[in-house]
Amino acid sequence: MTTAITLDRLIQTRLSEIAEDAWRDHRVMPVTHSNGRVLQLGTAATREQWYCQADHGHGLCHETLLTHDQASGLLGMYADDEPIPHPKLPTVEVQLLAPSVGGFLPQALYHLSDVVAEFKRAQD
Repeated sequence: MTTAITLDRLIQTRLSEIAEDAWRDHRVMPVTHSNGRVLQLGTAATREQWYCQADHGHGLCHETLLTHDQASGLLGMYADDEPIPHPKLPTVEVQLLAPSVGGFLPQALYHLSDVVAEFKRAQD
């Protein structure tokens, strides 16, 4: 008997494992595509993909988390730039699918409030 594993199934399995690890280690949950809100900052917009359920000392967070690429895009930066040099809330490192390299790479997730604060700071 031959077992065939499709690439799609392998990717879905890895994404599920990443979501489980993110929840266990950081209390971070992925947002299903159909439930994600569109987040707008200035003239840029992105879709919500992650949210935080950790307690940072003030009760459960419930805040949207943005990937490095999303934060950079909303702030009008190149992907190589460091979008939030001094975040007030802890960043979360997770493995995310990077289609440009055809695999999973570690990426930081930033709290939306840190991205908004950096946007306002840049406007001043």
